[in-house]
This record gives sequence, C-alpha cells and structure tokens, in this order.
Amino acid sequence: MTHRVCTLALALLLCAGCAAFDVQTPRVALVGVDLEQVGLLESTLLVTLRVDNPNSFRLPIERGIYTFFLEGERVGTGATRLPLDVPARSSSRQQVAIELDHAQLLPRLRSLLDREVDYRIEAEHVVRAFGERSVHSVSEGEVDLRSALRGSSASLR
Repeated sequence: MTHRVCTLALALLLCAGCAAFDVQTPRVALVGVDLEQVGLLESTLLVTLRVDNPNSFRLPIERGIYTFFLEGERVGTGATRLPLDVPARSSSRQQVAIELDHAQLLPRLRSLLDREVDYRIEAEHVVRAFGERSVHSVSEGEVDLRSALRGSSASLR
C-alpha cells in the first residue's frame, strides 16, 4: 500500500512539473518592411519581426517558418536565417526574407498599392525548450506597401 501511495505521489509530482514547463505561445509583431530584391518571377521582402516571450524562462527558437498574407491571400513564405534567443518576459527582433509569389501578387498589385492593406503573418517556431516542439502564432494588422517600394520602410498599424 505504501508503495502505491509513493508511486502515485511521484506520478502527480512529475505531471505538475511538466505542466510548469508548458511553453506559452510567443507573440509576433511586424515592425518593418523593406523591399530587398525584385526579380522577374519573384521578389523578396525583408520583414523585421518582434518576437515577444510571455514565459518566465528564455525561449530558444531554433528556426521560424513564416507565411505572409495580404488581404487574406497567401503571397509569400520565408524562414529565419539564424536561431533567435528571446529572454524571459522580454522580446527580440529578427529579420526574415519573405519570398513573394508573383503569380499570387501581380494580378492584385495595383489595388494593394492604392491603400493600406490587411496583412497576416502565420509563424511556426521550432523551440528547444524542454525538448524540441513547434509553437504556432499569428500576427495581423495593416501595412502601406507603397513606402517599401519607394525604398523606405513601410508604415504599419
């Protein structure tokens, strides 16, 4: 009987310990957009992201994969070039090259440049905290792409 009670207590303690190390979803905010390269079939936007860590421990992000949407349509994807270490309850910035798909973007380019447009970034972060795991987050807002095409950083809201 004593053995069962000790085993049960140990199991409960392990479960409580695992719950304490649950990774809260990092928040991603778009803080800058610049046009990096223009090509015939695709272009590259260099986006600056702020990653906020709500956890009480540092968040070692091994890699991030990002999907960029304008007005609800997927227009490009990108990935981090380097790992990112975000301090506990703090934030870090990271630049990500987003490869734009001209087939998706060009038919609507004129309407996207006439006004501020809605954007959404879906982020998949591979985190090395207490084993490797994937954490998903989404950022939404408005962006003025005309500024990026003129060579200055795009205005964001």
